[in-house]
Amino acid sequence: MAFSSAIYNNIYNFYNSVYAPKSSSRFDAHNKSELKNTYKSIVGLSKEEPVFLLDRSAEIQNYTISMKESAMQFKRDISSMGGMDAENLFEQKAVYSSDDSVVSASFLPGKAIGEESGNLEIEVKSLAQKQINQGAFLPPDSLDIEPGSYSFDVSTNVSNYELQFNISETDTNHTVQARLSRLINNAGIGMHASLSYDEKGSSALVISSVSTGPGPDGEPPFTVSDEDTSQKRGIIDYLGIREPTQQATWARYLINGEEKTSPVNTFEYDKTYSLELKSVSDQPVTISSKADFESLKQNIIGVAGAYNNFIKTASEYLEKYPRTTVLVDTMKRMSSFYGKAMDNLGIERKSDGSLSVNEEDLSKSLYETATSDDVNSLKDFTKSALRKISRVQLNPMDYADKRIVAYKNPTKTHYANPYITSAYSGMMFNSYM
Repeated sequence: MAFSSAIYNNIYNFYNSVYAPKSSSRFDAHNKSELKNTYKSIVGLSKEEPVFLLDRSAEIQNYTISMKESAMQFKRDISSMGGMDAENLFEQKAVYSSDDSVVSASFLPGKAIGEESGNLEIEVKSLAQKQINQGAFLPPDSLDIEPGSYSFDVSTNVSNYELQFNISETDTNHTVQARLSRLINNAGIGMHASLSYDEKGSSALVISSVSTGPGPDGEPPFTVSDEDTSQKRGIIDYLGIREPTQQATWARYLINGEEKTSPVNTFEYDKTYSLELKSVSDQPVTISSKADFESLKQNIIGVAGAYNNFIKTASEYLEKYPRTTVLVDTMKRMSSFYGKAMDNLGIERKSDGSLSVNEEDLSKSLYETATSDDVNSLKDFTKSALRKISRVQLNPMDYADKRIVAYKNPTKTHYANPYITSAYSGMMFNSYM
């Protein structure tokens, strides 16, 4: 009986999706110290682990791997919200500008946490500008320069270039300007060219530097000339692009009364902020930071969702592996301990151990009634959940049904046996630790 390629593809896709190794996320990467701490934790657990007989069935393997992956997913979710430090999850800040049309501000990555920083008073004196050489406006359908091969030289802060082109008898001012615009843009020499039009329909070639500000020694970003070029001369003066119509300048501004300059309008300040100067100001603009309640709200919802996913996975094994009840009950008691703060924040504890967040009540609480003690209690809950779930990741076999053969003598010092801790999932598998 012949099978079509579509059937084989379906079979392959099924096995590939079910049994193929799961890809790692960036939150699965660890530095040397983190890996060392993980190994030490496994070693510490293994010293007091009793000797037991293990059921080696496929079901128990699936159980341990599933619990381990669920624990890892919880930690990934927490990491994606701001890192494994629970303090950072609920210390998000937002930065505000009193006049965003003059100066806009944002935090650099990793800086929107911690204590609120002091205000910045910024007064913009001038913006960083590009050099612009705007040519003369010429009638689009005529041409008053001889046909032939022309060239001109461009000198930038990086190198010198010669650009060559031809003018035919059928060309017009507009076609020559458009050709030169394409030639400059395609050359990739730190310049941009375009055409500008006046109310009469005449066109002018406009050349500008890509970067703002002059060079290190105050030299212009570029100069154009045709005195020493290899082909016909005269095109520079004919088009009127020899002299700058706008000089390149640095930005000048004051921060808290201290005058500063910058070759660009967007820059980092104090290793904390990214600032963008947009226009000159008549009065100082205030940059301030305060608690970002919206980010705090989303992180609370995210923590509850990650916690619920772990509880859901564990609850699927309550009947088949009764010891999992110990884990779920522990998590329930943990959430009950912080119940008052959760109630104040609009978080309901369900009978199955999961958490239900009323987003409307949570928003109202954060903006009006919640205290720092409520948020700190939620931090402590997250820390406790991380510690417990991290232990499950290291040793999911702790909640599997197994026959204890012998307990170790608590009065003696025992050697570590890290492979006992978790026969199927405690070792360092790819994408696991």
